[in-house]
Amino acid sequence: MKKKALAVFGIAAASALVLSGCSASDGGSDSAATGEPIVIAAVYDGNFFPEAPPAAQAVFDEYNAAGGFNGRPIQLDTYDEKTDPATSATATKDALDSGAIAFVGSSSLMNCAVNNQTWSDNNIVSIQGTGVDPFCFSTPNVAAANTGPFYDTTASLYNGSEVLGYKAICGLFVPDDAVGKAAYEQAVANWSEATGEKLALADYSLTRGMTSYAANVAALKSANCDAVFINEVGAADAAILAEMTNQGIVLPALLLTSAYSDQFAQSVNYGAQITLPAEFAPYTDAKDENCVEWRALMEANGIAATSFAQGGYLAAQYFIAILETIEGDVTRDAFTEAAKAYTTPYAGTGAGMAGSPWTFGPEDSHQPNAASWMMHIEPNTQAWVSDGPWLLGSDMGWKNTTIAG
Repeated sequence: MKKKALAVFGIAAASALVLSGCSASDGGSDSAATGEPIVIAAVYDGNFFPEAPPAAQAVFDEYNAAGGFNGRPIQLDTYDEKTDPATSATATKDALDSGAIAFVGSSSLMNCAVNNQTWSDNNIVSIQGTGVDPFCFSTPNVAAANTGPFYDTTASLYNGSEVLGYKAICGLFVPDDAVGKAAYEQAVANWSEATGEKLALADYSLTRGMTSYAANVAALKSANCDAVFINEVGAADAAILAEMTNQGIVLPALLLTSAYSDQFAQSVNYGAQITLPAEFAPYTDAKDENCVEWRALMEANGIAATSFAQGGYLAAQYFIAILETIEGDVTRDAFTEAAKAYTTPYAGTGAGMAGSPWTFGPEDSHQPNAASWMMHIEPNTQAWVSDGPWLLGSDMGWKNTTIAG
């Protein structure tokens, strides 16, 4: 189903502009853009990652209110794929038919896997707000704002063994499919190569939406684990931790960024430390000034503060930065050419939210965000504590997954 999110030129957009402090393009003005819209699209999964497209829209609203690109507003059309491959493919075709010049702020479990070949065939690029599947990081026409779950897996395990000192980490994985399993296995292998450690247990039998984790948790008892790594999303993480508590297995938990939210923290009261890598600067840390403008814009637009909203916000900023390098007609081909020529690290609004410099460039695969900021929840508490500093891919000898190429 398509939902067209047109530019908003009212009081809310103007207020957001003042609050966020973001600037319009050099070609902008004090008047709202009224020219021919520049059409772009976002495909998202409303079941898992709904915040990225609205966050991108908020950026475009303020940009349009300040004059847009040489008087032309950016029009973001959004499509909910509903965790369905056929719907995802149809949404992408509809966006192409509508004249979209790029995909910006997409957020999905499967978007890149389903559509990456279509993007290449149609010479269109995607700046993912939340890239999840392996094809978001191993194909030429997509560069995600976020680090993704495979980098996060290596980082979470690395922090667990090298910083926290866990020596018998057990892993519970939802592989999603054979390609996803291979990517997670590569991420674990990256950690093993960097540290010499191996998982005490690697359970790849979990599936999305499981009603019971009892058997998976019971298997931890005989593995002599001193910590457990889980690659699920927040609500499922909470259910697994609850089942562990039920069975009297209270192990330190290493999670992924999908659990980094106030909602998750308030939903658990777990007896051991919970740690995860944030993909962007820690927005729950009031002392971190990198997220001030982003948070003001989210609050002004009623958008939940999550890592997914950070990714959507940055994807929009990156799009604008590339757009403003174009001279002449703004077409799909022109934008794709500009994206693949964008090799100078982004230094505009929100740049400090990412721990490594973002570029697009001409490469066959892209992992521009290769940095994470560790967060944790103390035992029996419900608030995030900021750890830091940035854990960079270069610290771990990170190797981008190439299994989908």
